[in-house]
Amino acid sequence: MDYLKIYNSNYNKAYRIGEIAIKHKLIQFNRETFSFERASNLTQESFENFEKKLLIDKEPKLTELKSVFQKSLSNYSKNKIELVLKNEVRKGFLKLQLNIQSNTYTLESFIKELAILNATNELIRLYNNHSELFKIMYENDYFDLFEIKDYHPIDFRDSKNYTDLLNKFYPLRKKPETFSESFSVTHPYDTIDDLENNTPKFNEKEKAYLLHLIYKIIEESKANLKLNNTEFYKVLSIVNLKDDSCLVSDNYKNSDYYRILSGGIEKISLDIKTQDSFIDILIPKTRELKLKNITKHLSEKSTFLKASIARNRNKAK
Repeated sequence: MDYLKIYNSNYNKAYRIGEIAIKHKLIQFNRETFSFERASNLTQESFENFEKKLLIDKEPKLTELKSVFQKSLSNYSKNKIELVLKNEVRKGFLKLQLNIQSNTYTLESFIKELAILNATNELIRLYNNHSELFKIMYENDYFDLFEIKDYHPIDFRDSKNYTDLLNKFYPLRKKPETFSESFSVTHPYDTIDDLENNTPKFNEKEKAYLLHLIYKIIEESKANLKLNNTEFYKVLSIVNLKDDSCLVSDNYKNSDYYRILSGGIEKISLDIKTQDSFIDILIPKTRELKLKNITKHLSEKSTFLKASIARNRNKAK
C-alpha cells in the first residue's frame, strides 16, 4: 500500500473542493446581504458539521490514532507523513478492537479521512489568518482573485493578491512598499527618556505578558517572528524592572507577575473571551510603539481566539 500517495491524493482533492466550496458559500451569503462576520461563521460551521460525519471524529479509538499521527511527526526529520503512516499509524490501527477495525473501515479508510480532516483544518486556519484579505473581496463582491494559500515566508499583506485588491478598490489608500515596512519607520522618540515619557500606560499583567512574548518569540525563532534589538530594548524599557520587583523576592513564584511571565495568557484567565479582550486592549499599545513582531504575534493569537469563540457560539445554538 502506497500510504503517502493515498494521503496526498485525498488531501489535495479535499483542499481543492473545500476551497471552491468556501468561495461559493461566500458568494451566496454576499447575495443574501449577510455581514462578512456572519458569512465566515456560517461557512466555518458548515465545515465543522461535515467533519462530525467522519468516523475519525466520532470514534474515540480513531480519534486517539489521529493524535498519534500528529504527535509522531516529530519523530522524523524528513518524509515525516509517509514514515508516520507506515510505522506508528499502521501499528496502531492493527491494534484496534475488532468492532472498530472491520472489512468496511480499513487502514486506507483511516488515511483518507485523516487527509480530508487535515486539509479542511488547514483551509479554515488559513482562511481565518487571512480574513482581512477575504473581507476586502467580500465587501466589494469581487472573488476573481479568490484562493486560499499559505503565503509564508512573506506576510499575506505583501502578496500580489492583497496589493492588487488595494489598488483596485482603495487606490487612494497609502500603502508602504511592504507591510513589514510599515513597522520599521523611525520612531520619533530619540531617547529612552522620550520613550518613557510618551509610552502608553501598561498595567502589571500587560508588562508580564510582554516579557512572556519576548521569551516565546526568541525560543521559537520562527522566520517571521524574529525579535530585533530595538524591539527588545523597548519592551525592557516598558517593563522597567527594579530591585524591589516581585521577581527578586523570595516568594516570586507566588506572584501573578511570575505566573503570567512563565505561563502566558492562560495565567491571566482560562476564559477565552477574557483573553481576547485582554489582547484587544494590548494590540493598539504595541502597534503605537511599533513593536512589529509582538503585534503580529498578538494579532495571530487574537484571530485564533475569535475563531474559537465563534465555534463555541455556533455549537451552543
